[in-house]
Amino acid sequence: MAFVLDNVRVVTHGNATRVARVAIADGVVRAWDAACPNDWPREDGGGLLLLPGVIDPHVHFDDPGYTNREDFPHGTRAAIAGGVTTVCDMPDTCVPPVTTAAALTAKCAALAGRACCDFALWGGVSALALEQPAWREEMAALWRAGVIAFKTYTLSGMDTFPQLTYAQYREVLRHAAELGALVGVHAEDAALVAAGMAAAVRPATDARAYAAARPVAAEVTAIRRVGELAGELGARLHIVHVSSGSGADEIARLQRQGVDISAETCPQYLAFTTDDLARLGAVLKCAPPVRSEDERQRLWSHIGTTISMLASDHAPCTPAEKNTPDIFSAYGGMPGVELILPFALTYGYHARRLTLQALTGLLGGAAAARYGLARRKTGLHVGGDADFVLVDTERTWTLAGADLHSKGRLTPFAGAQFRGRVAHTFVRGACVAPDDPTTPARGAFLRAEH
Repeated sequence: MAFVLDNVRVVTHGNATRVARVAIADGVVRAWDAACPNDWPREDGGGLLLLPGVIDPHVHFDDPGYTNREDFPHGTRAAIAGGVTTVCDMPDTCVPPVTTAAALTAKCAALAGRACCDFALWGGVSALALEQPAWREEMAALWRAGVIAFKTYTLSGMDTFPQLTYAQYREVLRHAAELGALVGVHAEDAALVAAGMAAAVRPATDARAYAAARPVAAEVTAIRRVGELAGELGARLHIVHVSSGSGADEIARLQRQGVDISAETCPQYLAFTTDDLARLGAVLKCAPPVRSEDERQRLWSHIGTTISMLASDHAPCTPAEKNTPDIFSAYGGMPGVELILPFALTYGYHARRLTLQALTGLLGGAAAARYGLARRKTGLHVGGDADFVLVDTERTWTLAGADLHSKGRLTPFAGAQFRGRVAHTFVRGACVAPDDPTTPARGAFLRAEH
């Protein structure tokens, strides 16, 4: 398939744009503007803004395993609807967890022909995995097989993927440094949270009690302790879903000290506070919890510098798992892959917090570089995959949870007005329609290049 996409706008610098056209053949960008072949078929882009396809570096599609909550067909359709052309799926909420090469092979086989967008995969290291004598060999095998990084927890609520102690982190980070592998960390100090949970009155219907039980200090402590270990051992580190300005301050301190540490945050931490959690209840429950207004505002100040990626932490569930009498027992997570681009346009670009140029880095460029995907997922460069999203930056719309494409429809953003809407999403040159059940599931596994 070869064609020229004509009459689009592309970002030049800052918020400046220009009219452009792009030639696409065999799923790859072939040429721009005057270099486009004159005899190829043309498609009109309608003057819309052409952005690189979004990379969501943190999703839980629960497949195979907990597919009552989410699966790859629904999750990747939601991604396409939101302009996301590559997702990076986590290893801990599938069966079996991806802590061995055999589990990775089984997962890839289970997902074949069922994804609407491309996908990369995380490997994982849990306390259970460390009980196996060959855990180092399994990490090496997973790294050779192309996982983008290794997910770990300083605090986990999953029996199938228990957290590491700090002593175990020393061993894991030492081996990761030998491999050159990146280690991702869910950062909440287990001892501080255990103390907070013990002090909480149960059963608790007050959502503020949940937030207080998992304090900002727990996030900062875990970042500091694992970050300092990484610096000592020369390991590469990534902090997932940073929830607070204080956590970002600690990451910035480690970066200044020369630690190879990157970070992401999510829309829920930039949009909501503990006051919203008290108002909305479990629909906004996540881990770590949302924070105070001061922490939220200071988190925004780190976007694009200390924090280089915006991720959804997409983790939906069934209504019964949210609607429990005790917020502590309610499922922690929400759908989000469909909303990160509209969120960034509305709360970032239109709110004058982000330029369009900065937005493209947060929504893909930084992740591609950090996770070994940059050769193919190069944004808009000649030779890279033709992953595009056409956006009407001025269109306003109101979100209804029922309109989401995920299996999970419970979202704290229900009723929110967004400015900027996806018109068309292209995966390797093919325009993919999320609402058309006949659209081929052409998504492929992306091996990270280390």
